[in-house]
Amino acid sequence: MNKVIHVDPENPSAEVVNLAATLLKDGGIIVFPTETVYGIGASATSCIGSQEIIDIKMRPKDKPLPWLVEDEGALDKYATDAPEYAHRLARAFWPGALTIVVKAADIVAKEFRDDRGTVALRSPDHPLVQELIRSNGAAVVTTSANTSGEPPATAFEELEERIIAAADIVLDGGETPHRLASTVVDCTGPEPVVTRIGPISEAEVMAAAQAQ
Repeated sequence: MNKVIHVDPENPSAEVVNLAATLLKDGGIIVFPTETVYGIGASATSCIGSQEIIDIKMRPKDKPLPWLVEDEGALDKYATDAPEYAHRLARAFWPGALTIVVKAADIVAKEFRDDRGTVALRSPDHPLVQELIRSNGAAVVTTSANTSGEPPATAFEELEERIIAAADIVLDGGETPHRLASTVVDCTGPEPVVTRIGPISEAEVMAAAQAQ
């Protein structure tokens, strides 16, 4: 099997999606494009996938991996006591380039939580990734597909050779639309706190959070 497979990110073939989803279900590691940057991911049901990703990326072990989820319903499934403004943000920007940090529900294993007991969730605005999530039947744990501290890859050509070599399969979808990592907002307190600016501005986040 050729490790690198070209894929139409807007209209991925069922064959490619099924192959990638099967690898995820079997505990495999895949590299794939999103609308923000290229990600390296594993199924949230994999007992070893997340640790492999951390090792491949050389990511600090105390920095849990974000989850890619299907829609706003993930806030009810994977979060506990998610504030109403978090739901407003999800309705305003999901699917899209906004990562929402919430207090994790019991269903989220401890290895996926930070020392505050939180988990980061994002519903991607990307047909390929949405198909992968649905076909996998579970969230996809992911992080940008680069060595920790290095710039994230926003096109297939920018992927490091060692990242490609470490993955079970790499989906080449060309350039990513935003070419920028997602905006991150902490929704664990009484008000949202933007901790990383991406395609969605802080002003947009605050306006949506306060909208009635």
